[in-house]
Amino acid sequence: VKGGYIFVAPTGTTLPTDIKTNLAEAFLNLGFISEDGYTESEETDANELKDMNGDLMASPQTSRVESAQLTLAEIKAATLKVMYGSGNVKDEAGMITVKHNGDSTETWPAVLELVLKNGRRWRKVVPLAQSSELDDLTLAVGELAARALTVKYLTDDAGNTCYDYIESTETASA
Repeated sequence: VKGGYIFVAPTGTTLPTDIKTNLAEAFLNLGFISEDGYTESEETDANELKDMNGDLMASPQTSRVESAQLTLAEIKAATLKVMYGSGNVKDEAGMITVKHNGDSTETWPAVLELVLKNGRRWRKVVPLAQSSELDDLTLAVGELAARALTVKYLTDDAGNTCYDYIESTETASA
């Protein structure tokens, strides 16, 4: 998508439930993601329940955490607010000021606008995201002045952490 791939908005903004609906005006484009891309991870734990012979009877999932890692390739107020918390970033009179502290626990919805082979569209909607980790910042000639960000997907009211809307090659659109 020209101009960037990821958009964020204040919590409570109406979320899209398909590929075709325009994003609400509150969504801000965070710009480009570095060539490292967007890496989504899912970590699960299970509790193995065995009978007295040691045979596995069940393996219920006891925890599940979904997250993503990405490097935002632009330094601007919107990207810094995602990394450090909106209360820690001010953009006034041509100057961005960032306070580094532990007060960056706010949540926001995120939407990725992606294009697959043959122009198929894919929209990834994370209803409740939260910055959880920032990697090292390396400032060097020929390097992108950015740091990798890990975002945790929190569970929404419906019990989901993410929604994918992908144009199908197997069924006709309605």
